[in-house]
Amino acid sequence: MMEFRYKIRVEFYDVDSMDVVWHGNYIKYFEAARCAFLREIGYDYANFRDDGFALPVVKLDIKYIKPLFFGDEAEILVRLKDATTMLKLEYQVLKDGEILNIANSTQVCVDIQKRLSMYELPSGFYRALKAKYEN
Repeated sequence: MMEFRYKIRVEFYDVDSMDVVWHGNYIKYFEAARCAFLREIGYDYANFRDDGFALPVVKLDIKYIKPLFFGDEAEILVRLKDATTMLKLEYQVLKDGEILNIANSTQVCVDIQKRLSMYELPSGFYRALKAKYEN
């Protein structure tokens, strides 16, 4: 299983009046980690678009266990769960090795011009993934 770690620091604009990260900001953290993960593979959102595809999130599940606070440094562990018909990723928000949050996202590949779900990812993605696994 492919894993990727992405570091974050909780900034003031991410917290509420009690210095706790607002629940919706975790989605922003997951998106940033997912973008970095795709760059690491060597096939990012620009590659999808250039090949004529969009990759919208169609499902997102989040379990909040413990909060992050202003100034905290944490990391997002991204795991590739499935890339057969859709892109499925798991995320863990970790601080000092403790799991604070667990989430799963599902993205489907959409042909931009036809506006149709493809239920397979572009061949370029699979080539990049294979090259990354082989190295």
